[in-house]
Amino acid sequence: MLDLLEVTPADATRLILVRHGRTAHNAQGRIQGRAEIPLDAQGREQAHRAGTWLREQYAVHALYSSPLSRAYETATIIGAAIGLAPVVNADLIEFDFGAVSDRDAAELAQLDPALYQELRDWLIVTWDSPMLRPRIPGMEDEEALRARIVAFWDNIQRAHSGQTVAAVTHGGVIKGMLTLVAGGDLRRHMPFWADNASVSVIDFHKGGATICLFNERSHLGEPLKHRRYIIL
Repeated sequence: MLDLLEVTPADATRLILVRHGRTAHNAQGRIQGRAEIPLDAQGREQAHRAGTWLREQYAVHALYSSPLSRAYETATIIGAAIGLAPVVNADLIEFDFGAVSDRDAAELAQLDPALYQELRDWLIVTWDSPMLRPRIPGMEDEEALRARIVAFWDNIQRAHSGQTVAAVTHGGVIKGMLTLVAGGDLRRHMPFWADNASVSVIDFHKGGATICLFNERSHLGEPLKHRRYIIL
């Protein structure tokens, strides 16, 4: 029976997902999307804490980063702690939220009242609702998000079999990855949350994937806040 349960590390690829540190937009509850928003002071401190924790917990062989500056700065800080330089991978860029990016609720309500109401309705549906995500002008198609997530997975499994890889990316991408591993639909609500500078782990083994750690944040020394559905 044991051979059905055990995994030989040489046959597996471990992916450590780190969300970037906090930005001013995060603190304000403003959707960032692909807007270039830098880390704030707390975000840099979170990145340092994440780097120290990763150094103590894992032997990381490669470090990848989204091209957006808030992720790359986080990756650079982490890289200094674990002795690796981050490699930019465009597949890790944040989901493009289109017209709602870089806006707060009041601005969106004024810009497009109908879309604002659709999004309000989306945020209060139940977990089993058949409602699909509202179409936001200019938003990335969910299939495109799925394609680049899978492309990244395939690339790291080919290049890093038997190794541990860290990737600094964004909330939308992390939630998308976890949802796909769990068999979910990217067009519907994703029942996952990733805090700034949190760590989640996916193990890939012979074509399968398992979520082994989710939203680890003990290194941050901050209380766990209550969360609700968000747009993605």
